[in-house]
Amino acid sequence: MRLLGLLLGALLVGQGAFAQHDMVSVRDCGARGDGKTDDTAAFEQAVARALAARQQVYVPRGEYVLSRTLTLEGTGLTGPLVGAWPADIDSLPSLLVPRTGGPALHLLAGASLQGLDFTCGGPAPERTGPPVILISGIGCYLRNLRIRYPWDGIVTDGKSNVGRLNIENVFMVSPLNVGVRVTGTWDVPALRNVEVWNAGPVPRGLERGVGFHLGKNDLIRVTDCFAFAMRHGFLLEDRIEGCEITGGTWGLLTGCSTDFCGTGVRVRGENTVSITGGTFWDHGEGLRVEGMGARVRLTGAELQSNGAPAIVVAGGDQTVVTGCTLTRPMTGFPGPVVHQSAGTMVCNDNVITAAAGPGVRLEPTIVAAVVQGNLMRVTSPQLVDDDTGDRRKALIRHNLAGDNP
Repeated sequence: MRLLGLLLGALLVGQGAFAQHDMVSVRDCGARGDGKTDDTAAFEQAVARALAARQQVYVPRGEYVLSRTLTLEGTGLTGPLVGAWPADIDSLPSLLVPRTGGPALHLLAGASLQGLDFTCGGPAPERTGPPVILISGIGCYLRNLRIRYPWDGIVTDGKSNVGRLNIENVFMVSPLNVGVRVTGTWDVPALRNVEVWNAGPVPRGLERGVGFHLGKNDLIRVTDCFAFAMRHGFLLEDRIEGCEITGGTWGLLTGCSTDFCGTGVRVRGENTVSITGGTFWDHGEGLRVEGMGARVRLTGAELQSNGAPAIVVAGGDQTVVTGCTLTRPMTGFPGPVVHQSAGTMVCNDNVITAAAGPGVRLEPTIVAAVVQGNLMRVTSPQLVDDDTGDRRKALIRHNLAGDNP
């Protein structure tokens, strides 16, 4: 017991000792952390010392003003390892960064960040601004971070290979444009437990903003990520404006969710994605597939939309929806729950509920559709509104009408 007490005591001894023996502290390089003094030079000196000693940079509790971009390669910044990162807890060291000029942090190969808060200030630009964190190298690791009121939060540069990127346990508060943008990740990147929460003071409704913006990614694993009150919760595109790298995402969205977004998941162009589980409660569409070549598999998810269909298939190579709960509860919008106007769709074994309108609508412009084995609780006399007029395009069978609650 005495040994255990000594070990616990050592862990709880001032974190200055921890920093002194294993890291370079920014305080030892002259940082004040008083929220007023410009501490950029002290951070730059700490990074240089850490690189020379092959160590990391330690940031104790405090508020540090950074006025220009800090570049990291082969080293990282870390705050207290036991610091809490949710938005309503202030236990992390805070880096006060401008919302104009360049990024606050530029991460090159092997850079890392953990246990830090980034709070952006100054006037909000009307059209553009820098990201808080710009990533240009492979093997970067970001965890246990809070980022408040940025233009863009975490963004890859769109021209470099940023493979093996790992981002986890991040709370993003009210980004003006994009929460997390990832493109150019050759080789299995991962995003885990990242939340993009638009709760103010951004003066907008749902007309702009993207929670998670994905471009060219090889087997990206997005797990337990959540977007609230953004125009798009998850936007997948094979061409992103301003990015040199083109091509779509190949990967997984597992246990991800959206709430109060304009569109939950939007897939544009040649992306191959499996969406498993999760809850998407949105004002507009829960899932929209469009463009050429998209392959989307949606399984075991819950989609509830207000003023639009829960699923819109307006393009793509194939969209497969199985074992989902699809709901459109508003009586003021008489449209279908699932609307297909192009591409190929398989819609099997789902529970489809509509307060007004049919369960599924098929337009004459589709390539092909299979709609079978669904339980549909709808007020319309037609479970499936098939306008194709061609039995070679649409296979509709074994759908069961249930009581509409």
